[in-house]
Amino acid sequence: MLRRICRECGSEMLKELTPEGPRFFCTSCDRHSPYDEFDMDPFCPVCGDKLEVCSKCTQGFFCSTCNGFVSRKKIVWKEK
Repeated sequence: MLRRICRECGSEMLKELTPEGPRFFCTSCDRHSPYDEFDMDPFCPVCGDKLEVCSKCTQGFFCSTCNGFVSRKKIVWKEK
């Protein structure tokens, strides 16, 4: 998955829809700062295994080892 990381603080950017089109906002810097895009995979914060995207139930990410859903806020993102 493509993740956008702020160059200044290292936080993930949030997508913001504006009349000019989508822009990305850093909540830590509190502005539209420059960012880099990385192709990253989601991993479980408990066991460290790669997570599966659960598209049928739209709940988010599922860990087959822990047998449970993982919140987007707790996911560990690692670069491919």
